[in-house]
Amino acid sequence: MILLRRIFCPVEIKEFQNFYRIFKDKKIRLYYVFVFLLILVSTGILAYKVTDKTYSYNVGDIADSDIRVPRDIHFVKDIETESQKAIALQGEKLVFDKDTSVLEDNIKSADILLSALIKTIEESIPAGIVDLDAQLEMLKSRLPRSQYYSDEILLSLLLYDNPRQLKSSVIKILIYIYDYKGLGVLDLEYDNPLKLNIKSVTIRSGDSPDADEEVPAVLDDLQTVENVKQRLYNVCYSVAPFLPQETLLAVSAVIKNYLKPNLAFNSEETLRRIDEKLKEIKPVTGLLKKGQTIIREGDTVTNEVIQKIAIINKYAKTSHINFIMGLILLQVIFVALLSFFTFTYELYYFPDRKGIIVICSLIMFFMIYAFFIENFEMARASKVSYILLMPIPFITMMISILYNIYLSLFVGLYIVFFALMIVGIDTQSVYLAFSSAVMGTFINLHVDKRSDFFKGGLILGVINAVIITSIALIENTPWKIALTNSELAIASGILNSILALGIFPIYEHFFDITTKFKLLELSDLNANIFKKMLLNAPGTYNHSLVVSTLAEAACKEINANYMLARVGAFYHDIGKINDPGIYIENGITDIRAKRMSPTEYSKLIISHVNKGVTMAKKHGLPEAVIDFIREHHGTSTMTFFYHQALENASGNTSEPVNRNDFQYPGPQPQSKESAIVMLADSIEAASRSLKDPSKEKLEGMVRKIIYNKLNDGDLDDSGLSMVELKVVQNVFLRMLFGIFHTRIEYPDSERIKDLEKEAREMRDIQ
Repeated sequence: MILLRRIFCPVEIKEFQNFYRIFKDKKIRLYYVFVFLLILVSTGILAYKVTDKTYSYNVGDIADSDIRVPRDIHFVKDIETESQKAIALQGEKLVFDKDTSVLEDNIKSADILLSALIKTIEESIPAGIVDLDAQLEMLKSRLPRSQYYSDEILLSLLLYDNPRQLKSSVIKILIYIYDYKGLGVLDLEYDNPLKLNIKSVTIRSGDSPDADEEVPAVLDDLQTVENVKQRLYNVCYSVAPFLPQETLLAVSAVIKNYLKPNLAFNSEETLRRIDEKLKEIKPVTGLLKKGQTIIREGDTVTNEVIQKIAIINKYAKTSHINFIMGLILLQVIFVALLSFFTFTYELYYFPDRKGIIVICSLIMFFMIYAFFIENFEMARASKVSYILLMPIPFITMMISILYNIYLSLFVGLYIVFFALMIVGIDTQSVYLAFSSAVMGTFINLHVDKRSDFFKGGLILGVINAVIITSIALIENTPWKIALTNSELAIASGILNSILALGIFPIYEHFFDITTKFKLLELSDLNANIFKKMLLNAPGTYNHSLVVSTLAEAACKEINANYMLARVGAFYHDIGKINDPGIYIENGITDIRAKRMSPTEYSKLIISHVNKGVTMAKKHGLPEAVIDFIREHHGTSTMTFFYHQALENASGNTSEPVNRNDFQYPGPQPQSKESAIVMLADSIEAASRSLKDPSKEKLEGMVRKIIYNKLNDGDLDDSGLSMVELKVVQNVFLRMLFGIFHTRIEYPDSERIKDLEKEAREMRDIQ
C-alpha cells in the first residue's frame, strides 16, 4: 500500500498543488469572475436574440400581427402517430403464463384418493360381504390427513362399482378443466391493469419458453376459479355422463376441493412486447417551412391556427433550453482551452488585473452593440451587412495594440463565435467574420505613426471587399448587391481603424497601459528630464544611450519588445540626475566621495534606484518603464566597495561587515527586456574600464559578465532561454566591436608638407 501511494499519489498531489497555486493568484480569480460574467451576459443576449418568439392566442381571437414560421420545423403529428400505435397494438396480445404443475399436483391428489378407493373395494370383494361401514373406515385409514372428505362423499364413491373407471374419469375431468384448448384457470377476473384495449391473448407454459408453442386465445375464453366452480357439475357430466348423479356430485365435490388457479397475467412480458412493437412504429411527421405564413394581422384565429402556433411555441421553448445549454458548454470549453494556453505555455502574455478588466469591457461593449445593432435597417438587409456593421476588427485591433496578438486572436475567435450565433452561419458571414478578426489583429501591429491606422483600415476594407467579390462570383450573387457590400466593407475597415485610433488613448491613459505609441512619446530625448540629465550627468546620459542601443539591438534579434527595452534603458539611471558627482561615469566631482566609508558610499550609490523610482512616478512614467529602474541591478552586490569594507575591517572585530549593506534591493529582472538592459548596463560600464579594448578582451569581458549573472541567479525569473542568451551575447559583441574598432594612425600636416616638397623637387629634376 505504501509503495502504491508513493507511485500514484505524487502525480495527483502535484497536479492539485499546481491548480491550487494558480487559482490562489488574485489575478486568476478575477479572470474567472469576469469570464463567468461574460458567459452569463452572452448567453442571455444570444438566448434572447436567437431563440424563436412564442405566441399566446385563443380560438376566435384577432391576430395583432403576422405570424410566420421562423425556421424549418419538423414536428411530430401526435394524433396520427397515436393512431398508428393504436392500430399496431390491435395486433398485439396479452401474455398469460400457465403453471403446468397445478394440474400435476391435482392429478397426484386425485390418484391418492382413488387408488385408496380401488384398493378398499377390491380387498372387500373376496369376502362376499359388502360392509359399507367397514369399507368407509378402511378408506379413511388409507387417506392422508391432508385429504379430508365427508362420509357422504366417500360413501357415494364406494357405492360405484367400477372404481378404476371412476379414477380415469376424474383425471379426464381435471385435464379438461385445466387444459381445455390449451387454456387454464384464472384466480380472479382480468381487470385490465395496464389499461390496454387488447382482446387477444397468448398463453405460454412455464416449461415451454418457445413462442411457437404458445396458445392463442381471446380474453373471453379465459375462465376463473369461481366460473369453474359454478359449472363444475356440468363439466363433470359432459366428460363422464355414464356416472350416476350421486357419484357425479361426489366427484364435483372432490375436484372443487382441489381447484386452484394455474393461469396468471404477465404484465412485464406484455409491456416488453408492446414496447418492441411500438419502437418499430415511426412517428408521423409534418413540416412547417421557414417563412410560411400561419396567420395574417387582423385574421381570426381558428383551431387549425392554434395547433400550428402550439407547434411553434413548443419547438421554440425546446430550442431555447437546448440552445442555452449548448451555449454554456461551448463557452466553458473555449475558456478551458484559453486557460490551458495561458497558464501552461504563455503566462507571460497573460494580462494583469487591469488588463482583464480592459478585455472584458471591450467584449461587453461588443455584445451590447451587437444586441442593439439589429434595430438598424442596414443590419437587417443581409447577413453580410450585419457582420460588417459589427466592430469585430476594432476589438482585435485594440487588444493587439494594448497587449499582444495572442490574446487578440483568442478574443477574436470568441467574438466571431458570438457574432455568427446572432447572424447565422453561411459562407460569406463566416469568411468575413474570421477575416475581420484576424486582419484586425495583424493589420496595425507595426504602425509607427497614427496616420498608419487609416492605411491599415483601408487594407482591411479592401481585403473584405475582395472576399465579398470572390464569393459573389462563386454563388452568382447579383453585382449590384456585391458592389454595395464591397463599399460597406471598405467603409467598415476604415471606420474600425479610426475608432481604434480614437479610443485606445483613453484606455492607455486610464488603465496605465504601455503601448507602442506611449513608448514613442517617452523615447523623445528632447524631454526635460533628458535635458537635465545631459546638463547635470552627461556621463550617465551617454551611458544610457549606449545601453539603449545595445538592448534594442539584442531585443530585435530575439523578437522581444525592443521599444520597451530602449525606453527602459533611457530611464533606468534617472536616479543619478540629482546627485551625479558621486558616480564614476560623471567624473566623481563630489567631495563627499573622499570622506565616506565604503559602506556609506555604497548605500548612496544604491539609493539611486529608489530615487529613480520616486522621480519616475513624479513624472508619470508607466509601471512597465519603472520596472527597469527597479530591476536593472537585480539583487547584485557592489563587490568593489564590499571588498574595500572587508579589507578595512580585517583584524577589526568592532566593525562587522554586513553583505546586505552592499546589495541592491531588487527585485531580479521579471522580463526578457529588463534582463537584457541589466546585461547591457553591466557590459557598457565594464567596457569603459578596459585599457586598450581588443576583440579578445571584449569577448572575455562579455562572457564573464553574462556567466556571472547567470550563475548568481539574476536571470532566473526573466524567461530568457540559453539559446536567446547566446544570441544576446553575440549581438553585444558585434556592437562593442563596432564601438571600439581599431583606427589607423593618421600622419600630421608637417609631414605631409615635407612629402609634397620632395615630390615637386623630383618633378623638377626630371
